[in-house]
Amino acid sequence: MTPLLPFALTEDPRWLLAFDGFDPERERQLEAVCSLVNGYQGTRAALEEGHPVSRPATFVAGVFNTPARPQAPELEEPIPELVVAPAWSALRLVVEGAELRLDRCELLEMRRVLDMRQGALLRTWRLRDPAGRVTALTSLRFASLAERHALGQVLVVTPENYSGELLIEAMVDGRVRNENDTLHLAPVRDEPDPRAPLVVRTLQSGYTLALAARAQLMDDGGATVQGEPFAAAGLIGSRWRLRVEQGRSYGLHRLVALATSRDGADPEAMAEALADELMRRGMAGVLADHAAAWAERWATTDALIPGDDELQRQVRFACYHLIGAASPDDERSSIGARALTGERYRGHVFWDTEIFAWPPLLYTHPATARALLMYRYHTLAGARAKAAASGYRGAMYPWEAADTGEEVTPAFMLSGDERVPVLTGIEEHHIAADVAYAVLQYVRATGDAQFLHDYGAEIVLDVARFWASRVERGADGAFHIRGVIGPDEYHETVDDSAYTNQLAAHILRRARALADELRRDAPARWADLAARLSLDEAELARWEEVAAGLVTGYDPATDIIEQFAGYHQLKEVDLTGHDPGVVTADVKLGWYEVRKTKVIKQADVVMLLILLWEQFSPATRAANFAYYEPRTSHDSSLSYSFHALFAARLGQLEMAERY
Repeated sequence: MTPLLPFALTEDPRWLLAFDGFDPERERQLEAVCSLVNGYQGTRAALEEGHPVSRPATFVAGVFNTPARPQAPELEEPIPELVVAPAWSALRLVVEGAELRLDRCELLEMRRVLDMRQGALLRTWRLRDPAGRVTALTSLRFASLAERHALGQVLVVTPENYSGELLIEAMVDGRVRNENDTLHLAPVRDEPDPRAPLVVRTLQSGYTLALAARAQLMDDGGATVQGEPFAAAGLIGSRWRLRVEQGRSYGLHRLVALATSRDGADPEAMAEALADELMRRGMAGVLADHAAAWAERWATTDALIPGDDELQRQVRFACYHLIGAASPDDERSSIGARALTGERYRGHVFWDTEIFAWPPLLYTHPATARALLMYRYHTLAGARAKAAASGYRGAMYPWEAADTGEEVTPAFMLSGDERVPVLTGIEEHHIAADVAYAVLQYVRATGDAQFLHDYGAEIVLDVARFWASRVERGADGAFHIRGVIGPDEYHETVDDSAYTNQLAAHILRRARALADELRRDAPARWADLAARLSLDEAELARWEEVAAGLVTGYDPATDIIEQFAGYHQLKEVDLTGHDPGVVTADVKLGWYEVRKTKVIKQADVVMLLILLWEQFSPATRAANFAYYEPRTSHDSSLSYSFHALFAARLGQLEMAERY
C-alpha cells in the first residue's frame, strides 16, 4: 500500500479470484466473472484501454429502453433491454507515439485479481512496445458499496527501461451501444462542455444519466501533474502530457459519480455534488469506507467451508455477486437473470429472483430482500393488466419483466437454427405463485408485520384471486389448471402441472388464512384492503374450495406425483452421458421432438417438494426424487441447486456434492 496505490490485496487466497495471462477466447467470460457490482450498477472487468475481443459495459439497475426497431432477427417487435451506460473507466496511454494496448504491444505478463472481500479488481501487467520500451502498469477499480453512486479507479505507470513523453487520457464515454448494436443513448447537450458532467438520455424511455469525474495525477514524490479537460460529442475526459523518468512511478486517482433520473429530478446536480464530495474525501478515504461496507455485509453472508479452499472460494464468488446484485435502497428494480454482469436475457426479471437469488438475501440481508419484494408491489399494476388482458382477475405477474412490470417476453427465440414460438409469457403462470410464496416466506422469517399489512397482503390476496379465476371445474368435479408451462419448459401447453397446481393451492390456502389474521390483528387495515379489492366472504370461501379441489397429480399407489397430466405416457430417453455444456436436449433431439419425451429441462416436481417440504411424507419425497432425477437433463443451470439440496436432505451426500 502506497500513496499512489492506497490498497493492498486480502492476504487469504480464499478471498481471491486470480487470472494470469490473456486468453482472447475466455476474455468475455472473465469480464463477466470479475464484474464490479454494488447493487446500483455493475461494470464488466474489461481492459480499460480496450481490445478487439473485449465487451466493456456498465449497467445501471432499472434503466431500460425499448428501441424503435426490433433488435434481433427472431423478434417481431422491439422489447425493452437493460441499457449499456457510458463507459466510466476508459483510458488511453501513449508513450512517444506508441499506444500501450495488448493488441499493439508485446504482453510480457499480466495478472488480474478480484478481491471479493474488498470488492475490488486489481490488474498488473507489463508491455513492451514496438520500440522496445517496457512499461509496468497497475490498475485498481471498484464500485463503492458504501456510496453506491461512487466509482473509483487508480492507475500506476512505471517506465522500466526508458524516459520519455507519456500521454494519459481518462474518459467517460457515452458513445456506447448494446451488444446487438442497438443505440439507446443520446447526449443531452448539443455542444459538449469539458468541465461539466456527461449527461445522456435514453432515446425512448427518457431516463437521464449523469456522470461527473474528478481526477488527480501525481508522481511518486507527491508532486501533482496539471491536466486539461477535453470533450467531444458524447464524451468528456481529462488529458495529461508529462515527461516520465525511468524507474519512477506516476499515479492517477480518479473518482466518478453516477446518478440517473430514477434517483431524483436533477441527476446532473447530484453527480456534480457527489464528485466534489468524493474528491474532498480522497481515494484512500473512499476506499476505506467501501472496504468497511463489504466487511459489514460479509459478517452476515460468509459461509465457512473448512478443508476445501477451492470450494470456499467458489461459494464466496456466488455470495459476492448476490451481494452486488441488488440494493436495499431501490424498491423499483430487481435482479435480472444475469444480474449486472451482462446483457443475456436483456436484463429481464424472471422467477429466478424470488426462487433462486432471493432466499439467501432474505437470511443474510433482509432489507435487500424486502426491497426486491417491493419491486413486485410497485409493479402490481402491470400484473393486474396482464391478468385482465388474459381474461382473468387479480394479479398475474409477467414471465419477463423490466422497469414497468408489464409482460416483455419475446414472441420467438432461436433453438439451434429453428425459430420457435416463445410460449412462456403466455403460459408460464406459476411465477404468480412464486412471488406470493416469497412474500409469505419473508413475513415468516422476519415477522415484518408492517410490510405484510401495507404491501405484502395485497400481493398475496390479488395472486389468490388470479388463481381462483384461472381454474376450471372438470366433469370429474375437480378443479383443473389447463394450458400452462411448469418449470420444465420442454413441455408446453400441459394440463394440471403439479408444480403450478400445488403451489397455487398453497397460495389460496394461505391467502384465506391471511385474511382471517388481518381481520383479527389489524381490523382497520383489513377493512381498507377488503374495500379497495372488493373482497367478501363468498370469495374467500371459494378460495378454500378451489384449494381443496385442485388436482395434485399424486398417486397413492406409487407415491409418485405426475408432473402433469399425461406425463407418464411419454417416451423414455436414456440421459446417461448427457452433458448440457456440450449440447442441450432440445438441440440434440429437436425442439418439437423433446416435447414427446420424458426429458425434463430442470427441477420441476423436485422443486415443488423442496418448497413445500413439510407437506410431503419422507416416502413421497424419496420416491419422487428417485423417479425424476434420472429423467432431468439439467439444461438450465437453475436445476443443479435444487437437486443438490434435495440429495443432501435425503442423506445422499456424494450426489449432493456432485450437483
